[in-house]
Amino acid sequence: MSDMPTLRHRFQFPFLTGFVARTFLTVTLLTMIHPDAVAAQSECPAPPPGSPDIRAMGYYSDAASSVIDPKLKAQNAAAVKPLNDFSAHVARMADVYAKEGDETAARCALTWLDAWAASGAMLGRMEHVNNDQSDYMRQWTHGAVALAYLRTQAVATPQQRAAIEAWLRRLSAANLAYWDNPKHKRNNHYYWTGIGIMATAVATRDDALLKTAQGIYRTGIDAIEPDGSLPMEMARKRRALHYHDYATAPLVLMAELARLRGEDWYAYRPGALERLAARVADGYRDPAWFNAQAGVVQETATPKASSGWVEFYRRRSPDPGRFDAMHADGPYKDPRMGGNLTWMATNGIVPSPQ
Repeated sequence: MSDMPTLRHRFQFPFLTGFVARTFLTVTLLTMIHPDAVAAQSECPAPPPGSPDIRAMGYYSDAASSVIDPKLKAQNAAAVKPLNDFSAHVARMADVYAKEGDETAARCALTWLDAWAASGAMLGRMEHVNNDQSDYMRQWTHGAVALAYLRTQAVATPQQRAAIEAWLRRLSAANLAYWDNPKHKRNNHYYWTGIGIMATAVATRDDALLKTAQGIYRTGIDAIEPDGSLPMEMARKRRALHYHDYATAPLVLMAELARLRGEDWYAYRPGALERLAARVADGYRDPAWFNAQAGVVQETATPKASSGWVEFYRRRSPDPGRFDAMHADGPYKDPRMGGNLTWMATNGIVPSPQ
């Protein structure tokens, strides 16, 4: 209760009296308790323009893609900020709608999505500055926008449904085309592509696309070794633990989205995903195994936003206590995974009818 304002705080502002004072106090309380709810009550800002092209760049400086070049990292962050800002906004509005039942927030998210659909955002040229980072950005952002749409779809107008769903299908086709090249390693990036494909499939009830997403999911599960490792992520040397964690996220989220269609993807190769998830959780407690297997001491690692997969998985694991420490590092919010993962794991990815 130490962070909660008391009534005496109103007297610190003697120029506020009567109705104005009560209004000020109410807004202050709401801002501290539910800041997103207050933001949603304000006018929805105009959506930023959506660009068909993406120009991102890689920022690792070694062959194992384990050492970050700070200068390249900063340049890439500036280049992709419009995409990340867009993802953060629509995810936040979807969270407000889910938690508060505020249709104004849902309509704001849909207005933004509809605007980018109309502009053909992300459907143009993926510029390859020094690697395929632009393609990765499209895949991640596709997941963010598809999940935001899935979570606000109930409020969409018929016109918005038609436009946004057509756009999401085109993004699905564009992202899948990237993987037609056999030279592209089907590692964690492939699994992350699956989030956008899966969310689009569920939102549009597209069975063919759902089958495609299932194939991506099974590719990831099939790659899990008996010791719970993923060989392509182990090759990331000092970041092997991080990338095992990062690869687990889309697999768990796809399995959770499958539950919305009444399907149990966790049943595929029973125990495989448990081995991977446990390997990650154990690695955060003690990275010695990763140090030995990767042949290098792991960078200082703590769970990141995308580690929010643990909020879902600890409810499915036969040994949920194994994931208590990761859970304690929450709450987790990741726009690329739909928003507030801690809240969604308890209350559902798609809001219940109000």
